[in-house]
Amino acid sequence: MRAALLIATVVLFAAPVMTTLPALASIESVRKDISHLRFDRAESELVDIARAAKGRKKQEALFLLAGLKKSVSEAEIIYREVVRIDIGSAWARESQVELAKIQYALGNYDRAFEILDVSGACRGSEEACFFQGLSALMLKQYSKAEDKLSRVRRGRYQSWAFLALAEIEMGTNRADGACRKYERMSRAYISPTAMYRYGECLERDGKSDDAADVFRDLIETFRSTPEAVLATQKIEVLERRAGTHDVLSPARSREEIVGFYTLQFGAFYDRTNAIRLASKLKREIPGVRIDSDLVNNKEIHRVRVGQFRTREEAELRAEAINRRIREPVTIMTLR
Repeated sequence: MRAALLIATVVLFAAPVMTTLPALASIESVRKDISHLRFDRAESELVDIARAAKGRKKQEALFLLAGLKKSVSEAEIIYREVVRIDIGSAWARESQVELAKIQYALGNYDRAFEILDVSGACRGSEEACFFQGLSALMLKQYSKAEDKLSRVRRGRYQSWAFLALAEIEMGTNRADGACRKYERMSRAYISPTAMYRYGECLERDGKSDDAADVFRDLIETFRSTPEAVLATQKIEVLERRAGTHDVLSPARSREEIVGFYTLQFGAFYDRTNAIRLASKLKREIPGVRIDSDLVNNKEIHRVRVGQFRTREEAELRAEAINRRIREPVTIMTLR
């Protein structure tokens, strides 16, 4: 299997055969195919471009091609080829980030950190800083983790980096600093985890009413998340402790506030794979979504549909789906 893969790779990177070929697709048209989820067509076009092109254009085509590969081994080989062509290019830097992300997903945190450290990718990529910081965090190298994560100041990883910094402070006995970070994120309504942690901080400080308010806001803002379920449990504890039952109004039961179940078709570290599955399912099932989150400091993308208050409702929907398609579906509890 490995030999066949290497042979295929050699063929891919070989010099183009000097024959008359049809006009190549442009990188722009390939990107449009990818945005419209025409992955097979895009992959074929990128192979043709990579065979014919040189330099940065070849690197760009190979980088996009690697992102479409379902096989981690194939993707790694292609990313390494991008680096080999010109290690100083932006495409090489992005490829090194992707190689590090693969190692991180596999649990090889020392290798992920090393790739990003040697490449110096963090100097030009906040995504690189984020994953290098997370790698250091998983290795319990907290000073290195804080150094890298503190450089992530914008983009999709900003809130997760800030949350990771708070978790480091909490784990290194700097609870006050952590709670201030949780409070800032809580007031911005950008992370259910931060809101839950801030509520815990208030509860720890004896501010039960304020904690209940934060938990209530969490439930209203981030319905049907695991943190919303935990927040309802926290409120029930606060009610019992205070001897009251008015934190949640009687007209709004726990089941009315939080949907307990969803149907899940798969969970992926690679968002491309999640998009592939979701696009396939959407042809038959309306309402398919991708829930992305940071779990144990790993980005995970779950392909799901529906929110159900009872397991019976979820089972009925799962049976209906199984009659239409053969894709495995699992009933997940949002606890």
